[in-house]
Amino acid sequence: MISGYINDWLNVIENMNNDNTYKLAWGRAILECIYNDKCYLDEDDKYININLESIAECMLKYYWNQLFFFNLKQSANNAKPPVICQITNQLIEEYKKLANSSIPVWFDIAEKTIPKQTYNDVIKKIVKVLPENVAWRFKKINGKEVELYSFDVKKDKYISLTCQDVEDLKDYSFILSKLLNYKWSQLLEKYNFAPKIASKVNGISLAKLRRNGLTKYKNELLKEFDGKKPIDFYTGKELENGDISVDHVIPWSFMYSDDIWNLVLTSKSNNSSKSNSIPSIEIIEKLKERNKMLYNILDGGFKHDLEEAINNNYIDKFYYECRL
Repeated sequence: MISGYINDWLNVIENMNNDNTYKLAWGRAILECIYNDKCYLDEDDKYININLESIAECMLKYYWNQLFFFNLKQSANNAKPPVICQITNQLIEEYKKLANSSIPVWFDIAEKTIPKQTYNDVIKKIVKVLPENVAWRFKKINGKEVELYSFDVKKDKYISLTCQDVEDLKDYSFILSKLLNYKWSQLLEKYNFAPKIASKVNGISLAKLRRNGLTKYKNELLKEFDGKKPIDFYTGKELENGDISVDHVIPWSFMYSDDIWNLVLTSKSNNSSKSNSIPSIEIIEKLKERNKMLYNILDGGFKHDLEEAINNNYIDKFYYECRL
């Protein structure tokens, strides 16, 4: 039987009011800290504490991956993003300068490049935001406070839970995390015109992105040239065998999928420099013509995918959403 404490969590998650994603990130961070033992017994061995710094570290990771990789807006106010998102974006810009690259990287990788002092300063900034904007609000439903944890806004730098509450959260962390992700996805759908938002939210705390290999697509795309030297889709120049790369015209970070109607051949250097840039309308029109031609060459599943994309005008649809 589900305990009253877990029912309280379910009630809070299901009925919370959100004007941004803070509460959802906060709840998920608490569960991650407990699951990964980023907590400690207090001096009396009665309560288990989670430092705000540990929660802030998780939240920074979530927002870094959503903002840098997927460019997902976290509130309705585009002109003034939530403060933690502003802090995260500032760190992303610093990282770009340090790495001399605008290519998005997963936070677990970027963290190795960020100076420790810079990282610590960012965590301190986020910690200052948590007490006033999310820690106490998370527990409030319909004007009433639900005792999910103890926290004194004026003095505490940690939240406290009973040992039994922590055990319950460990047992139900998977279910609660999935519910938080679902609510997060629902909220992001109000602020973003992007595909596969649920998959993007589910993946924000993974160590790396699980991208599929593109070799099978490369072999299909080469059929366009009938054994002759392939041509770079963007430059029109011939490609050498060792310098052929498969590129997503509409950025992969937006699509979060590999679709042959969105894939072209280009040089490795051009693919790297292009990064997540949004293509011009001229490139989009060129891609449409390429797809019509490729449809007459390919067969099987790839032909079906191209036909579906052409008939449903996927290119225009996703290109429009990508630019919003």
